Amino acid sequence: EMEAFCELFFDNLATLLGVTGAAMDVGNLAGLGSFSPATDLFKATVTSEWTRIYYDWNIPACGLGLLFGNIWFAWLATRLATKENRLDVTAQPYGMNTTVIYITIYAISLPGLQAGFAKYNPGTGASDADSVALGKKAAEFGWKVSVATNFIIGFMEILGCFLGDLIRNTVPTAAVYVPLAGVGFVWLAFSPMLTIAKAPMMCLLPFMVVVFGFFGNVRYPVYGKVTFPIALMAILMSVIFGWAGACKRSTEEIGGAYGSVTVSDFYNGFRAIPGTGASGTCQGTDGNAAKAAWKTYAFKGDIFGGFGSGLSGLSESSLMDDFAAPALLFGMIGFLGTMTCVESAEAAGDAYPMSEIMIVDGIGTCMAALAGGMFGTTVYIGHPVHKALGAKIGYSILNGIIYFIFLSTGLFACLYNVIPECANGAILVFVGLLLARQGFEETPERHYPCLLLGLMPFICNWAWLESDGNASKNMGVLSLGPSGGIVQGIILAALTAWAIDRKFEEVTVFSIIIAFLSLFGIAFSHNDLVYSYGVWGAEHQTLKVYADGSGVDKDTGTPEEAFNGWRWCVAFFMVAFFAACHIPFQKGNKYTKFEAIPPRIE
Repeated sequence: EMEAFCELFFDNLATLLGVTGAAMDVGNLAGLGSFSPATDLFKATVTSEWTRIYYDWNIPACGLGLLFGNIWFAWLATRLATKENRLDVTAQPYGMNTTVIYITIYAISLPGLQAGFAKYNPGTGASDADSVALGKKAAEFGWKVSVATNFIIGFMEILGCFLGDLIRNTVPTAAVYVPLAGVGFVWLAFSPMLTIAKAPMMCLLPFMVVVFGFFGNVRYPVYGKVTFPIALMAILMSVIFGWAGACKRSTEEIGGAYGSVTVSDFYNGFRAIPGTGASGTCQGTDGNAAKAAWKTYAFKGDIFGGFGSGLSGLSESSLMDDFAAPALLFGMIGFLGTMTCVESAEAAGDAYPMSEIMIVDGIGTCMAALAGGMFGTTVYIGHPVHKALGAKIGYSILNGIIYFIFLSTGLFACLYNVIPECANGAILVFVGLLLARQGFEETPERHYPCLLLGLMPFICNWAWLESDGNASKNMGVLSLGPSGGIVQGIILAALTAWAIDRKFEEVTVFSIIIAFLSLFGIAFSHNDLVYSYGVWGAEHQTLKVYADGSGVDKDTGTPEEAFNGWRWCVAFFMVAFFAACHIPFQKGNKYTKFEAIPPRIE
C-alpha cells in the first residue's frame, strides 16, 4: 500500500509541479510586458495576482476534487470486492487530468489572461491606484474563464457515460489503448526523461535507483521485512543533490548559448538567483524562492475564497463562444482516456462499471471548478502498476486525504520551491514505460503497427507545445498535434486496424464521420499562429472552432486556403470511396479484380 501510495502521490505531484511551472510562466508573460504596452505596476500586479489566485484558490480546489475521487474509488473497490468475494481488488487510482491540464494551460488560460490584460489595461499613463486595481481584475478575468471552461469539460465527461460502452465495444483494441500508450510513452516517459537529461548530476542516479528497484526488483531493507520505498529514495536523492549545488550554472553562459537569459529561464529551467549576478539554479533548488513561498503561503490556504465566483466566467460570451467548443473536445479527450483506464483495469482483473467511473470523473472536475479550480481530475492510468504492487484501497484513501490537507493549507507552494522538477521524473518514466508496454500486451500482434502509428500524434503534440504553438513550420505537426493528440491517435489506429482486418464497411463509415468532423476542428484541423507582442496569438480561423482552443473573429486572419481542415475532409471522403469499392467484391466472394484480397477476418 505504501509503495503504491508513494507512486501515486509523486505521480500527481509531478503533474502539479510541471503544470505549476507552466502556469507561472503564463503569468510571467504579463510581467515581462509580452501582451501589450502598459505601466510596469499594472504588469507586475497581473503577475502577482495571477500567482496568488493560483495558489490560494486553484490549488485548494484541486485538493477537494482529489479527496472526492479517491474516497469514491476506494468505496467502489470495496463494493466490487464484496460482490465478487475477493480480497485482491485494487482501487482505481485518481489524480490530476495530466493531458487536458497541459492543453488548457496554453489553449485556455494563456489567451484568457491575455484577454483580461487587454480588457483592463489602463494604458501607460495610468495612476498607481488604477494600475493595481485593474491589474487584479485582469488576472481574475483569466482565472474565471479558465474555471468556466473547466466546468464545461467536467460536464462533457459526465455525458461520456452514454458513449463509453458503445465506443469500447466498437473501436478496435489498438485504438482503445492508444491514449494509454501515448500518454504513457510521451508525457510520462519521454518528456520527464528530457528533464532528467538537463541535469544529469542531480537526476541520473535517482533514475537508476528507480530502474534497479522497480524493473530489477531490488529492495533496500531498513529493519526486518521493512524496506525503504523506492520512490521516496529517488525523490530524496534528487533533493539532496540539487540543494548541494548539482544544478548550479552560469545563466549568462546559458543565455549566450540560447539567445538570452529569458530563454534560459523559460526553456531550460535555470532560474537566476537574486543578488548573485550570473549564478542560476534549477527550479526547486533556490533558497530565496523557498523562503518567500513559506512566508507568503504556508498555512494560509483559502479553500472557500474562490468558491462559486469562478463560474461567472460563463457569462463572458466574447471568450466563451470561442472556448466552449474546444472545452467540449477536451471533455471528450477526458472520457476517452477514462475509457482506456477502465479497459486497462479489467485486463488486470478488476472489472469496474464504465458509466459510473465517467460520472465520478466529471463530478470531481465540476466540484473542483465550483470551488475555483482551473484543473480537472480523472481516473489515472496505472491501475495495473498498483495491482502488481499488491495495493488495495488504502493507498487511494491516503492519497485523497493527504492531498486535501497538503493543497488546502498552502504547503504546496512551499514544496514547489524545494523539490526539483526531475525528482519525480524517474518515477514517471517507470510508470510511462509500463503503461506503454501494457498497450502492446493487450493488442493483437497484427495490430502493433496501429499502436505505433497512434503514438505519432502524441509526439506531435509534445513538439507543438514545446514550440509554444509555433508549429507553422511544419503543418503536419499542426494537424496531428493539437488536443493532446488523443483524437488523431485513436482515428489513425482504428482505421489502420480495420484496414489490416479488411473490414471495409467500418473503414467506409468511419472515414465519412471523420471527414465531417475535420471541418469543425474536432479532428485533423489546425490553427496557424503568428508572433505578436511576444506571445503566440491566433491569426487564422476555421469556422471559429480550433483544435488548440484559440479563436478570433471570422472576418480576420488569412484566407481559408491556409487551413488543412477541408483538405482532410476531402481526403477522408476519398478513403471512404476507395474502401467502399471493396465491399461488393468481398461480400460476393468475387475476386476477379481483387484476387489478392482474401475474405475479411471476423
